[in-house]
Amino acid sequence: MSGSSPISGRPARRPFLTGQNFNACLDFVRTAEGGYSSDPKDPGNWITPGKGQPKQFVGSRYGVSAPVLAAWLHPQPVTADMMRTLDVDTFGAIARSRYWNPLSASAFPAGIDLMLFDFGWNCGVGSSAILLQRMVGALPDGVIGRRTLDAFDNAAPADILPQISPESLTTLHSRLGLPPSSGIGPEVQRAICRRGGLPAVMVLVLSGMQEREYRTRAGFRRYGRGWLARTRRRTETALAMVSAEAARSPDGCVLTPV
Repeated sequence: MSGSSPISGRPARRPFLTGQNFNACLDFVRTAEGGYSSDPKDPGNWITPGKGQPKQFVGSRYGVSAPVLAAWLHPQPVTADMMRTLDVDTFGAIARSRYWNPLSASAFPAGIDLMLFDFGWNCGVGSSAILLQRMVGALPDGVIGRRTLDAFDNAAPADILPQISPESLTTLHSRLGLPPSSGIGPEVQRAICRRGGLPAVMVLVLSGMQEREYRTRAGFRRYGRGWLARTRRRTETALAMVSAEAARSPDGCVLTPV
């Protein structure tokens, strides 16, 4: 079953991975990360081959850091040439094994899976999981298991809306076709339930949470502008995925894009 419950507005959880959704999310990450990075100031571009040995510059590709590729290929040594020629299949295998599966991304509706996966790729699986757990009121232990999935399934607009940022609330009002002064009261909650809009609300709440998390990171002064731009692209793409999924569902409803 896909889409959302027309009564509660709650998103129905996907019981299995769809190759189409994984590939779409993977393409987003690959585009956002770009090709080979040779920035010597990025610590993720270096490895330490062994105790007492000097650091070795490897670089990164598609956002696959030097330590991640070294761990993936261990005990085979990793070189800069190997990173430069990293193929898409290996990138996809690393993404599925180290990020998509640990985040249980296949268990979430379209759009929310992208928000989890891309932020996890960029900031770590545990950090991404904790933000979602905080949003749905689950124990923020960084591990998405049955309790987190149950909390997600049972979340309602009244649980999620108080966490939305003012900027995201403006976007939500526009998508619902409501005046900017509508707030988060009963009228908005009824509109969300009627239109199966809770996945979009969750995307917008996660967007604000992820932006705030970026701002706490040590590298924000240097990389912050790019991180925030990526958050905007991630959010826009995720909202488009939510709308496309709702359009395919017999009981779904497409919220008006802004």
